[in-house]
Amino acid sequence: MCINKDELLNRVAEIRNLKAMKEELDNQLKSLEFDVISFMKETEQSEYIGTDFKVTYKPQSRTTLDKKALQDILGDDLQPFEKVATYNVLRIR
Repeated sequence: MCINKDELLNRVAEIRNLKAMKEELDNQLKSLEFDVISFMKETEQSEYIGTDFKVTYKPQSRTTLDKKALQDILGDDLQPFEKVATYNVLRIR
């Protein structure tokens, strides 16, 4: 199914409109999440169970590798340790 140029213009306009709405909703979500985080901090709770929901606010950690430090130890050839993911990206400006 291929669309014509007029339909493409309509799709791009609709995408822009929806992205603007998404940004507005993301801002509203962040504000509400901030309120929940504030409640959890003020009450010094890491978990709260309501009637139909459960909120947790706990530390989480992630381990990453320091590429610079690896290069200092192993040299500049880190290619055997690299993993490359290739995917298509749609950008509309």
